[in-house]
Amino acid sequence: MKRPNSTYHQLVQRIPADVASKVRGLTLVIPVGDTVATIVVTPTRKDIRTSLRTRDPQEAKARQAIAVAYLEGVWESARKGPKRLSHKETLALAGEIYQAWANAFEDDPGPSEQWVRAEAANIRANAGQYGRSSLMILSPDERRAHSVEERVGGFADVALAKRGLVVDADSRTRLNNELLKALRQATVLQLRRAEGDYSPDPQANRFPSFPETTGDTKAVSLLSLFDGWAKERKPSQSTVDQWRKHVQAFIAFMGKDDAGQVMKADVVRWKDALVDAGGSPKTINDSKLAALKAAYEWGVRNVRVASNPVTGVSVAHKKRAGEQMQGFTDAEAQAILSAAAKESQPHLRWIPLLCAASGARVGEIAQLRAEDVIEQDGISAFRITAEAGSVKTLGSERTVPIHSAVVADGFLEYARGKQGPLFFDPTKRRTGAKKPQHKIVAKYVAEWVAQLGIASVGRANRKDPSHAWRHRFKTLARAAGINDSVADAIVGHAPDSVAKAYGTVTLATMRDAIERIPLTLNR
Repeated sequence: MKRPNSTYHQLVQRIPADVASKVRGLTLVIPVGDTVATIVVTPTRKDIRTSLRTRDPQEAKARQAIAVAYLEGVWESARKGPKRLSHKETLALAGEIYQAWANAFEDDPGPSEQWVRAEAANIRANAGQYGRSSLMILSPDERRAHSVEERVGGFADVALAKRGLVVDADSRTRLNNELLKALRQATVLQLRRAEGDYSPDPQANRFPSFPETTGDTKAVSLLSLFDGWAKERKPSQSTVDQWRKHVQAFIAFMGKDDAGQVMKADVVRWKDALVDAGGSPKTINDSKLAALKAAYEWGVRNVRVASNPVTGVSVAHKKRAGEQMQGFTDAEAQAILSAAAKESQPHLRWIPLLCAASGARVGEIAQLRAEDVIEQDGISAFRITAEAGSVKTLGSERTVPIHSAVVADGFLEYARGKQGPLFFDPTKRRTGAKKPQHKIVAKYVAEWVAQLGIASVGRANRKDPSHAWRHRFKTLARAAGINDSVADAIVGHAPDSVAKAYGTVTLATMRDAIERIPLTLNR
């Protein structure tokens, strides 16, 4: 939701009734993007509200999923009751904060005077004389505990929040004491650095690693996350097959299938390796990284993993002059259509012509069935539907008038004499084949165009043997003065604004526009 008078998206989650009394006074450190939101659960608080600090709806969803996963972990920890930290766990948490302090000022520790003042504050905290605590009427032990809490309590919140821990009072006190020791150690380290001494901290290795959870906790398979996404999202089978290979490639790169152990640095290493291997930015971003991102987003939304390490990772790439794909020229289009007219195989005879006359994708035409060729309101047309195969977007499902030149060339007679798919025989599909037949047909058509020997056609010349028909159609539509919204409706492009999404483009309007597209069929 959005907060009144703000353009940022906001997270709102009601505190579960069964834990409300248990989390009173608890400080939440909610991850929001690259920062955190610190919220104290007061006795009167009924829900958790925090800005997601982004206006981008997709980024807001990703951040919300991570924040919700964190909150669910806190609520579940509260249900189980406060945890008692072992001595080793306490030191390990203090060590994680120490490492953060040690790294934060490594390159530029600043003047030594600031670290002298910091150590003086640490000493006052240790003596119970820091902040407001020094003014309280308490016993010496109580005053010291309050003083240390004021000095390092915020860091304790961060350390515990990182692991979704709710601890008992004794564990909190012991953690604060160890954090103060760690802070003093880090302060001395920074003081030495400020004075030019970068020798290793002799006590840096005293902290243990946080003990791995044992018992019923199991690794979360990255492949299981991907399969969960695929089952719920239901993309085309070809996308599932291809993206699953990318996920498997990443698992092989990592050497293990444990989604919870993957860090953003691991994803960056993989991305860099793909770039070094010569992978194109578009393939890496839109296919390989996209597959990982989809799996993790599903995992976060379904509380399988806490965060998405792929967020923000991409190959920086700016299109340069000479990279933009183009449409066929008149001469190139004529050469392809003339060659098609001489072909006896239906997919080579009709698919290039239908693409030229409609700007449809080759795959969309390749999956047409006899029942998709219709007459509506006296207009001959074909329907592109998900039932026939696959469509790229919701806007890709559409009904498109058939150009009169295509009708005159005999396409309707061909379609009326068929049943089922127009350009392949489903009974001849190989057992165990995964790639849809219409995709195979589209590939054959592209290979056929490439083999015609037209020197200026090919991806190296920025003219894809299949997709260049779409570029050409949009170019001809503009030249003919056809409104962009009408051309978009014909080729299946989504409107570029909310305003343009209102209303519909009638079949008659599209028919009149298509008839203005020159389609020279000299044989």
